Amino acid sequence: MYSHHTWHLGVWLPIIILVALLILAFEIWMIVDAALNKKLSDKAKTWWIVGMFIIHPFVAIVYFFTDHRKR
Repeated sequence: MYSHHTWHLGVWLPIIILVALLILAFEIWMIVDAALNKKLSDKAKTWWIVGMFIIHPFVAIVYFFTDHRKR
């Protein structure tokens, strides 16, 4: 049935969990950073944070390379 080359979920599950936790930590970092960023208007902060909750992690990555790095 299974060849010796087949990777079972037991191998992939810890990797998937680790990657998911790293993405979650990055998103939390960017949300906190946006909320505390004094160079952003309240409206911009709101849009960044809402975007990070809805279209994560893509918006968090865009924020990192645009407004986060300007600080």
